[in-house]
Amino acid sequence: MPDVPNATELSLFEPVLKEYESALRVPLRVRCPRRPFSKPIDAPGLHLHLFAVPRRLPLLSLTGEAPMITLPMAFGHPLDESARWALTLPRRTRIGAALRDAEGRALAYLLDRNIFVLFDVMGQSQELAPLLLRQLLDHAFEMMTTDLAAQSGQHPDRIRAILASLRRTTDLEEMRWRGKRSALARSSFLESRSERIADEIGFLEAEIRSTEQTLDGVSRHLTAETRHLQGCRRRLRQLKGESDREEVDVVREFQRLSELPDVTDVTALADGLRIITHPITVEHGGRLHALGTFQIDLSYSGQITIRNLTNRHGFYDHPHIWDGKACLGNIREGLAKLIGELQLAAAAEVLLDFIRTISPKDWHVSIEHWREIDRAGRPSSVYPDGLKPAR
Repeated sequence: MPDVPNATELSLFEPVLKEYESALRVPLRVRCPRRPFSKPIDAPGLHLHLFAVPRRLPLLSLTGEAPMITLPMAFGHPLDESARWALTLPRRTRIGAALRDAEGRALAYLLDRNIFVLFDVMGQSQELAPLLLRQLLDHAFEMMTTDLAAQSGQHPDRIRAILASLRRTTDLEEMRWRGKRSALARSSFLESRSERIADEIGFLEAEIRSTEQTLDGVSRHLTAETRHLQGCRRRLRQLKGESDREEVDVVREFQRLSELPDVTDVTALADGLRIITHPITVEHGGRLHALGTFQIDLSYSGQITIRNLTNRHGFYDHPHIWDGKACLGNIREGLAKLIGELQLAAAAEVLLDFIRTISPKDWHVSIEHWREIDRAGRPSSVYPDGLKPAR
């Protein structure tokens, strides 16, 4: 098959080849052999053989094979994982000269006017391949100064000055490439970090929901055990002939609930009771906010539901309450015991204090979603309808 590359194969390299040809006044010809062997050319100009070794090297022509190694880097640049193969040279090569990198790996082989590139430079990315070609030519031409001067008719000092200028351009191209690679790596890191954060947020939200459900179950169990303990004590009093005061205590609890300052109505339910509050206002950051009127359902089993009847924002009843479920934190256990012991007024007082307490550290949504009012209870500012993120 022909060794002459097509236009597509050389499209990445054409600007570099033309720049070096114009500066050195020596034609550069490229061959892309379909096998890893290429015949050296004695014609004028310089001949670049991509990913090949000379056909007439000793031993290689006899075996018909070119041993390969893995080459992870070239001139300090990581190569594409799919194009990390490099051809090897016989240990004893009496003709030509090997072009090696700083770690001693052979990257090219120079023979007369031929440059045999030993690794797959065409298999690299569109940004890296032209830069690698420039670096190959810079190093190779530095070793071929005499032949360049003879072919171009220019003085060797002039050739060295031209090569120095070309190397400076290569250095600038390398700086741009490294800057672009660094920016890409930084962007990829930030993107992957965002994805990891999003995954962790999803995991933590699921963990919170699961833990809250577990805590609800524990609270109900604690309430049930407390109720069982109360029942055992009541039965023990009956056996001892002592009076049963539970019915009197329940009546007293209802009376105490009705007398709480923030309570406007108390209703008995089949499995507990319902408390309706007066409109609740809270102070935060020196400002008053109107939260609204709340409905608190206390189940004798220990389940607690708190809903905002007049000023709900989406699923948020309160900065610490989502869809009726309150984030009770370390007061959950105490409430479970109070309900189990039928100390309903005390439990209601704890919940009312919870509603009136705002903590930015733990809220689901900012208090700024609730309308600000002045000390007389009149609106002092208007907020947009949409939810604001918690701050």
